[in-house]
Amino acid sequence: MELSTVVGLLIAVVVVVILMKVMGKVVSLVLSIVGVILVVWLVVVGLRWMDENNVRQNFMESNNLFVLEDEGSLVTGFATKEGMPDPDVTAFSAEEFTNPNSPLYDDYYKIVVVQKEALPEKTSLLVDVVEDEDRLSLFRNYVDDELLDQDDFVSTLVEEEKEGKIKVHKETLAFKHGLGEVLSS
Repeated sequence: MELSTVVGLLIAVVVVVILMKVMGKVVSLVLSIVGVILVVWLVVVGLRWMDENNVRQNFMESNNLFVLEDEGSLVTGFATKEGMPDPDVTAFSAEEFTNPNSPLYDDYYKIVVVQKEALPEKTSLLVDVVEDEDRLSLFRNYVDDELLDQDDFVSTLVEEEKEGKIKVHKETLAFKHGLGEVLSS
């Protein structure tokens, strides 16, 4: 063998060994980062699943407040607990629902603010022209038939909130949609 071939082979072996050491560290770093991301993702998914199950178990038996909002004004609303008088939601401001320390959360498990645009077109038109009692009745029918009368009402609520049609307060992990939104809270 020629000396130049031997030297060339030795250089090639040294380059391969150096590349393997460097690549091994890069691969190790990448696997570590992927592992951390996977663990965080699994924790968030697990906590969200637990929160959705909590809502499934407690929502229907709890006192919830459903409110209809039209362009920042509260139109009508009702409490779900039998025997509780329906509150005059027009006395509240929309900002009171977004404050996590609001005393409203002492009385209600969840407060669901429905945007008027979420109502079916005919119902939305009727809400504008009927008396207060009929407006409340139309809104109750919408909530009962469209939001709560589903096989999985929690998924319906989550999907409607994701689309911006409703807003569920007091926010929990079930009603946060992105990993960044979950981790920022």
